[in-house]
Amino acid sequence: MEEITSRDNKKIKHIVQLYKRKYRTTHQEYVAEGYRTVIDMLPTGTVRYVIVNTESIKQEQLHPLLSLCKTYDVQVCSISNSLWKGIETTVHGQGVIAVVCQKVRRLEDFKVEENALYVLIDGVQDPGNLGTLIRTAVGAGVEAMFLTSNTVDIYNEKTVRSTMSGLCKLPIYINVSTDDVVKLKELGIKLYGTVLEDSVDYGQPTYEGATMIALGNEANGISEDILQLVTQRISIPMYGPMESLNVAIAGALCMYKVQERKLCLSK
Repeated sequence: MEEITSRDNKKIKHIVQLYKRKYRTTHQEYVAEGYRTVIDMLPTGTVRYVIVNTESIKQEQLHPLLSLCKTYDVQVCSISNSLWKGIETTVHGQGVIAVVCQKVRRLEDFKVEENALYVLIDGVQDPGNLGTLIRTAVGAGVEAMFLTSNTVDIYNEKTVRSTMSGLCKLPIYINVSTDDVVKLKELGIKLYGTVLEDSVDYGQPTYEGATMIALGNEANGISEDILQLVTQRISIPMYGPMESLNVAIAGALCMYKVQERKLCLSK
């Protein structure tokens, strides 16, 4: 295990750069923090190298991490506590950071699966919300996620942390345009939009066939361009004096409701 002893080390400088979006875009890499996240990402073959703070990582976690890195031929470097503070972004870190390669996906290669569930994220700005939506989508069996260009960067460190390694478990297409959504609909996907006005209870549709749920910006909802493409508007019923829910909560309810309805239809 290589020991890093200077702030001028190339790996340290590179990690600091990757906390800025322009460098993530240039290098097609991002930073992942946390023991469980890194452990889950190692088998995907996307991890370039791992930095370990041997003073803060739990000793019972160190051996399994090193063993897994050896299995997948991933370089591990150790770092002192003083240097660690310059690259860690969490308040209570777990002593593990990885540099991970972005997985670039092209819409031209996308193929619709029969009866699958997809999610379209339109303009969500909070990285925690987006990360939670990605994590939930993996749990709900979503086949792919599509993000419009005005959505927060999926490789933002807060987003990555919130996904809990979900980034490596879900095909995600970024910078999706209105024209791209039109093409997706032409492939046979029915688009349902979460909207308060002129909508039906989200438990009514059967969601037969390939289905996509559109979730909009926290303050303004789905953009007008996307809204015009919606096959049907749906809404979550409120049983108390509240108009709407946080987009991550609403998205979770919708994903599981769709899968529930699809399961009922298949019986």
